Order: sequence, then C-alpha cells, then structure tokens
Amino acid sequence: MEQDHKKYSTYNLLSPIRGLYLITFFFYSHCFGQISYELTIPLPPKGTQIERISETYYGTYSSQQSDVDYEFSDQGLFVVSMIYSTISRETIRESSKFKVNSGWLIGIKENDSVPCELQGEYYHFAIKNREQIIGNDESFNILCKISEFTYVLNFEENGYYSPSILEFKGNELHIRHYNYEEETTIFEVINDQVSIQKEGITIIALRPTKEEWQSIPIEEIVGPRIIYNRN
Repeated sequence: MEQDHKKYSTYNLLSPIRGLYLITFFFYSHCFGQISYELTIPLPPKGTQIERISETYYGTYSSQQSDVDYEFSDQGLFVVSMIYSTISRETIRESSKFKVNSGWLIGIKENDSVPCELQGEYYHFAIKNREQIIGNDESFNILCKISEFTYVLNFEENGYYSPSILEFKGNELHIRHYNYEEETTIFEVINDQVSIQKEGITIIALRPTKEEWQSIPIEEIVGPRIIYNRN
C-alpha cells in the first residue's frame, strides 16, 4: 500500500521523510541555512510542568489555517489529523483483506470502512489519526503553565525541545510555533551554548537560565499566530 504521510525533523530539513508524527505535527521545522538553534530543556526554565490544562478550556479546536485539530480533556492533549493514502487496484484484486464497495474501502480500518475515490489505477482515501502528545507515559513532550491563559507546549525530538505558545482567549486557541530569523542574534544572551556538527548542519544546543529566557522577547522566537476555534 502506498502512503503519503510525513514527519519533518526539527533540526534538519534536508533529512529524508520519516515516520508519522503529524503534529508535528507538528511539528514546524526551524532550521535555516546551515545553523539550527535547539533547546536542550523545555521552556520556560524551571517552569511548572502539568499533564492537563484548566477544565475551562476542554474541547476540540479547529482552524482553517491548519489541517490539525487540538483536543484537550482530563486525559491530556491529543492532536487529530488526517492521513492521506492510496492503494492500487492491483493490491485490492490480489488481496483477500481489501475490498471496495460503492465508494467505500474495506480492510484498511479495523471493523470499519472509509470513503475512497478511484483515480487511474489508485484508490485515494483518508484516515483520521488521533495521537496523545501530553498525558501519555510514552511521550517525552512537556506542557508548562505560564499563566491562567497561557501555556508552553514543548515538542521533544532527539533530545531537543521545540516550544509552541498556547493562549486561550474565550472560545479561541491561539498558537505560535518556534521560529526565528535566519540571521538572528537573539540567542546571544544565552551563555550555555554547545556547537555540534551533524550532517552538514551546525546545531547550537541552548540551555537558557530563567533570567536569560525572560530577557528574550517572545515575539522574536515564534512564528505567525494561528487561531483555532472551539467546536
């Protein structure tokens, strides 16, 4: 079966497409040119780590700017996305597992069928993927609370953290992902820096103190605001 799903490394845009982690998510890559600034600790330093947000904000949030939904509950935080895939007519003909009936593909999803569309020799279909990223013992992602309305979601990959700022405003969720200008000097205030060469990229591993973190304007290290609405 041919599948079309991607995971982008947070420290190397040039690496091959790897397994599924659509929050990656989501994940937004912040590698520019030949230098990538990576955080070795979750932000903010010495922040209060939590497993769930205030019950006031429980629910599912969607945005026309994103293909990913965020779901908050007493179980933690989930990312909901669609995996777009294809399966050939030949595979269906030769396999007893798969079957197409009136535009529905049977055998891909256990005890259920999914709508599909035939284009040439391939059936195209989508499967909803719901992945727990906070509140799961197997996850290394970390959620920190800054205020009653603001949280930092630290996505972990390969020992580094990529922070996203989450702000709740009524029935809206505003998210800004880790990002910075290519020629930035914003991280010069951080004393604890280690330079690492990896696959042609210079990784600058950062470990800011609480004071250093507070001296960095948040607008300088995050991208555009994405607004989600509670369903």
